[in-house]
Amino acid sequence: MPQPSEPSVTPARTLEELWPPFGLRIASPRLELRVVRETDFPAYAAAAASGVTQTSRNPFRFAWNEKGPEELVKASLPFLWSTRSAIGPDRWYLPLGVFLKPPGGSGSPEDAAPGELIGMQDCQAEDWSILRTVSSGSWLRADRQGQGLGTEARAAMLLWAFDHFGAEYAESGAYTWNERSRRVSESLGYFTSGTRRVPDAHGVEPEWEHLFRLPKNDLLRPPFQVQVSGTEKLRTFFGHD
Repeated sequence: MPQPSEPSVTPARTLEELWPPFGLRIASPRLELRVVRETDFPAYAAAAASGVTQTSRNPFRFAWNEKGPEELVKASLPFLWSTRSAIGPDRWYLPLGVFLKPPGGSGSPEDAAPGELIGMQDCQAEDWSILRTVSSGSWLRADRQGQGLGTEARAAMLLWAFDHFGAEYAESGAYTWNERSRRVSESLGYFTSGTRRVPDAHGVEPEWEHLFRLPKNDLLRPPFQVQVSGTEKLRTFFGHD
């Protein structure tokens, strides 16, 4: 009587193979951008709780940054998890951590040396197949601001979106009093496409918000290129092939 065969063993797969957004790497001269994962959460919480504003008014759409450390974690981590369920061909959200490269790093997106998480540079899209437009939001630790790192992170994200992923436009927004955010956008070629009245961060008073728009061909390119890995697998995962 033939003996039953043992079930074949499936080779272990990496987390990046199972969830390709984790495999995206965007490297600029000083930074690496990649989607945050659970092992990054302690550093994320520490960076977010360290202070991320240098303005007297809250520059964000919601006052998440005013919460205490425990409440901030309770609010932020479920949001990060929710971005994974929002992923599809036409609607996606990439919460890209901004990691400062360690001294002497190779600059390669394959460099395994971990860097300090200093903020976030999110990239998202709605109706991607029709609009080919990305929108973004960002924050940095206050003690890392004023060094051009925020501009470098936005530029790196744009270079990836335009040159590697097929975006045709980028959009952003900021309250009209937020000069620092406006300067970052304008330094990369965004123009003001309009203004709108929105609730403030606390949902109490109205604010005016500038809307910024950037066609691909109008990007004021930085004096560097980005090194990228993981884009093709991400494109396949999204169903864009």
